[in-house]
Amino acid sequence: MAHTKKNNRIFLLISVVVLTVFVSMYSYSKAEPIDNLEDSEEDSETQKKIEELEKKARTYREIIEVKQKQQESLNNQISLMNANIYKVETEIEINKRKIEEFNAQISRKQVEIRDKEETILSQKKLLGDLLKIFYEYQQQNVLAILLSNETFEPFMSEKDKLAQTGSKIREILGSVKSLKQKMEEEKVELERNKNELTELHLDLSEKNSYLESNKSQKTVLLTQTQGEEARYQKLLERVEAQKLELLSIDELYATSGLSADDFDKPDKKYHASTAWFYLQQDPKWADTTIGNSKSLLKDYGCAIASVAMVFTKQGESITPKSLAKQPIFSWDLIAWPGEWESLSFSPYGSRHGNINWSAVDSEIKKGNPAIVYIGKSGGKGGHYVVVHNKDSKGRYVVHDPYFGPNLFLDTSRALVGAMGTKTATFMDQMIIYK
Repeated sequence: MAHTKKNNRIFLLISVVVLTVFVSMYSYSKAEPIDNLEDSEEDSETQKKIEELEKKARTYREIIEVKQKQQESLNNQISLMNANIYKVETEIEINKRKIEEFNAQISRKQVEIRDKEETILSQKKLLGDLLKIFYEYQQQNVLAILLSNETFEPFMSEKDKLAQTGSKIREILGSVKSLKQKMEEEKVELERNKNELTELHLDLSEKNSYLESNKSQKTVLLTQTQGEEARYQKLLERVEAQKLELLSIDELYATSGLSADDFDKPDKKYHASTAWFYLQQDPKWADTTIGNSKSLLKDYGCAIASVAMVFTKQGESITPKSLAKQPIFSWDLIAWPGEWESLSFSPYGSRHGNINWSAVDSEIKKGNPAIVYIGKSGGKGGHYVVVHNKDSKGRYVVHDPYFGPNLFLDTSRALVGAMGTKTATFMDQMIIYK
C-alpha cells in the first residue's frame, strides 16, 4: 500500500510537470494567432496605401512617356519636369511607407524570437525535471510492485502510466524541436527584412537627392529661358552640338564586330580598383537622361561617368546617375565642374589642345587619374576615358566607362576608331582633378 502511494505521488508530480509544459505551449500558441491577426490587419492597411501610391506613380510615368514623345517646347519641358518631380515625390512616399512597414515587421519578429527563446528555455528546464523523475520512476523495482499486490492489475496500471508518460515526453520533445525550427526560420526572415530595409534607406536617400536635382534644374531652366521659347531652342541646339563631339557608342558598338576581349590585357599589377569604376550602360542608370535633354547615359554618358569615377576615386561619393542630374549638366552632355567639395581643377584647365603627357605621368604617379578625350579623325565624334596607370613598356592603362575597367588606352582607341565609319584616332584633351 505504501509503495502504491509513493508511486501515485511520483506519477502525480510527473503529471503536474507535463501539464505545466502543455499549459505554456497552449498559452503561447493561443496568443500567437491573435497577435498575428492584429499584425495582419495593420499590414493589410499599409499595403493598401502602398498600392494606391504605386498606382499614382504609374500614372506619372505614363504622363512622362507621352511628354517625351511630343515635340520639344518650353511648355512641354516644364510639364515633363513637373511630372518627374511628382513621380519622385510619390516614390519617396512609397519608400517611407515601406520603411515603416519593415520597421514594424522587424520589431514584431524580434519580440516573437525573444518569446520563443524564453519558452524554449523554460520547456527545456521542465523537460529536464520530467526526465529525471521519469528515470527514477522507471528504475523502481517491478518485482516489488508484483510482490506487494496479489493481482497483476496494479502492475499493468503502472505499465500503462509509464507508456503514457513516455508518449507525452516524446510529444513535448517534438514541440520543442518544432518551436526551435520556427524560431530559426524567423531569424533568417528577420535578417532578410533588415537587408531590405537597408536597401530602402539607400534608395530613399538617392531619390531625395534626385528630387532636389530635378527641382534645381527646373529653377535653372526658368532662369536661363526667362519663359521665352527662343532661348529654350538655343539650349537644345547646344546639346545637339555637343552630341557631335561624342559617339553614341551603345548604338554603334553592336555593329562594330569588336570586343575588348579581342585585345591584350594589362598585367594585374597595373590594375586599379574597380570600386571606383562605373559603366555608363549599367542598368542602374543606363536609361537616365542627362540633365534636361533626352540623351541617355548609356549613349552619351562617357564624360559624366568619367567625372564620377575620378570624384569617387578621390573620396567623393557620387554616381553617374546623381551627377547627370546636377545643375551643371542641365543643358550640357559635357561639362567640367570647376570645383567639387574638396576637389578642384588642375591649372591645365579643360580646353581641347591642352594635353600634356608629362603632366599625366606626374599626376597618375601621385594617384590623380586623368580624364582624356579620344577623338575620331574627320570630326566623327569621340569618347572619354580615365587614365590611371602606365606599364613598364610605356603603355597607359585606363578605366573605360563603356568598354570596361583596366584596359590599355590603345585598346580603347582601337575600339573607338572602329565605331561607325572606321577612322584613325587622336587625343587632344585632359582633365585632372586633385
